[in-house]
Amino acid sequence: MQKRTQQLTLSAMFIALGILFPILFHAVNLGAIFLPMFWPIAAAAFFVSLPLAIGIGTLAPLLSSLMTGMPPISPPFMHVIVVELIFLTGTIGILYRYTKFGLAWILLIGLLISRFILFFIVMVLAPILGLSGKVFSILLVIQGLPGVIAIILVVPVIVSKIKHEPLFAFRC
Repeated sequence: MQKRTQQLTLSAMFIALGILFPILFHAVNLGAIFLPMFWPIAAAAFFVSLPLAIGIGTLAPLLSSLMTGMPPISPPFMHVIVVELIFLTGTIGILYRYTKFGLAWILLIGLLISRFILFFIVMVLAPILGLSGKVFSILLVIQGLPGVIAIILVVPVIVSKIKHEPLFAFRC
């Protein structure tokens, strides 16, 4: 019972951070560049069970959209971010539990997969919205590169300090 309570409490905290971080970053016009929702959601995948991590990746953008209007439901940014975060948390969760890669490598792989998912979803959706699929996809991926780099530099260090696990070396 205690472990379940801890997991649910952590999940609630990560969802709250997934709503709060974007508010703070968007207040200084750095939201789309630094991917603030991704920071706590990516970290969550290291601390909670895989189903809860995927739930956090689903609920945080949905609740944020309902509470703050960001990410917007139309155009379908919220839907795209939900899918991207599900792949991010799923990849991190699976790699963390079933491989011995260091935390930074796991996060890097998770972010690369989520960015590929973003690219392909936008390639499909952009023409429907009257935009150039290839150009818009590439621009969105490039726009988020500072955030990806910052997440790779910060999140594994924080997780490593809390969990006492190696950043790059193989975990035991």
